[in-house]
Amino acid sequence: MEARTIVLISVGVFLGLAGPVRAEEKKPAVCPICHRANDQASSYPQRAGTTLARGAMNTAFGWTELLIQPSQEVKTGGNLVAGIGNGVGRAAKRTFLGVGEIFTCWLPKGQQGYLSLNTDCPICMGTHHAPPPAKNTLDKRP
Repeated sequence: MEARTIVLISVGVFLGLAGPVRAEEKKPAVCPICHRANDQASSYPQRAGTTLARGAMNTAFGWTELLIQPSQEVKTGGNLVAGIGNGVGRAAKRTFLGVGEIFTCWLPKGQQGYLSLNTDCPICMGTHHAPPPAKNTLDKRP
């Protein structure tokens, strides 16, 4: 009887201390340039300088999307032609947003914060390209 009581108390204490298990969300790693350029609390000179650097990198290396997107599409089992199409679109978008950041990096902070055309650069672009998984609200099985 005493052994059984000790086991039950031990299990109860273990379950009580363990608590509910929670899945922790991992924040994507962001390079230091994008971290400072996206920080709304940073000072004007720091923000303008890092936005200029990010714009220059996006303008200079936007073409790398032409290589990255097809390889990612094929790696996930997709169509190469769709990957090439995504690469062309993302290369143009990254290049034009980079040019836009070069021309707008000097803008001061407004009422809604700093103007931000882009959130990533060629250094950390892999962390921002994967869209979050879509939630299927139509299929709710018990």
